[in-house]
Amino acid sequence: MSKIKLALIGSYPPPYGGIAIHIQRLKRQLEEKEYECIVYDLKGQNELIKENIICIKNVKRWLLRYFFFARENIIHYHNSDWKMRVVIGLMGLLGKKTIISIQGASLEDSLKLASWFKKKIIILALKHTSFVIAANKETENLLLSSNIHSQKITVIPAFIPPVIKKEDYQEIPNQMWNFIKVHYPIISANAFKINFYHNQDLYGIDMCIDLCSHLKNTYPQIGFIFCLPNIGDYNYFHKMKHRIIEMGIENNFLFQTKPYQMYPIIIKSDLFVRPTNSDGDAVSLREALYFKIPSIASNIVLRPEGTILFKNRDMNDFTLKVKDALDNYEKYKERLKTVKIEDNSEKILKIYRKVINPKNNEY
Repeated sequence: MSKIKLALIGSYPPPYGGIAIHIQRLKRQLEEKEYECIVYDLKGQNELIKENIICIKNVKRWLLRYFFFARENIIHYHNSDWKMRVVIGLMGLLGKKTIISIQGASLEDSLKLASWFKKKIIILALKHTSFVIAANKETENLLLSSNIHSQKITVIPAFIPPVIKKEDYQEIPNQMWNFIKVHYPIISANAFKINFYHNQDLYGIDMCIDLCSHLKNTYPQIGFIFCLPNIGDYNYFHKMKHRIIEMGIENNFLFQTKPYQMYPIIIKSDLFVRPTNSDGDAVSLREALYFKIPSIASNIVLRPEGTILFKNRDMNDFTLKVKDALDNYEKYKERLKTVKIEDNSEKILKIYRKVINPKNNEY
């Protein structure tokens, strides 16, 4: 029997974002199980030559050809662009087997301000998709309310555990390890790039800086590491760096702006925080919980078991919850011993088998 050929369409490291990490780890799992897997990296930034990774520089030109001549058995799209979702979904009209993964509030945002025609074409495309993977229950409910058949929808968080490699630690510069050695406690957070949602800092970089400042009186050697592999808005970035200097925490707050794996930093952290004002099912949050690192996150969406929640964009509540976690650290560490964060790769593989063979009742 010939190998099943899969296309994973989205982004691939570097830089490291939630979708890119998910695709990287899913690709590894697929290849270990002897699937044939090709990644189409739509970010167009991946100059390194890697096996079965194709960097797309001109998405429109590539997509026009791919729409008619795709040869993979399954086409799995991961990014959030609504036009790409429509094209991939409508490939189902040509008899292609397609899957669309939906992270964050991207579908809600696409439908909220859309014209009647745009809403219709988005929903039509999703209806012709073989399967839709929602990262959380909110997205699943939105799909159901849009009359997408329940048998074509499933909720699967994006987290797939990393394979811990010595090389991943070695790639991180000594500056980072030296920072960790001389600071305590270490708090980490991350963002793919600076972005805004409802005119607010999406990833809460501003809140992280304020948190570090508030905690410094109690913890003068506090170290805060914010991983930002793709800066994006340089004006805002420089504004935040100036804010750090104004608050006198330039020796306590470190931006990591190089494209390295984050899990080694999470493992060395005492706390992980996720002060986002919109979110999907954050890979980094599940990663921290997987490694039993106490984690504090906004209550903007349902969070995994074990997460300490604070009121969205409420700086006072954020600070209180972090202080409580530090003051009662062993209690929160003990609680995480019973929390199980699943490897979701096998669930995705079951969907692939179901799409290839609809009579397969495995899922």
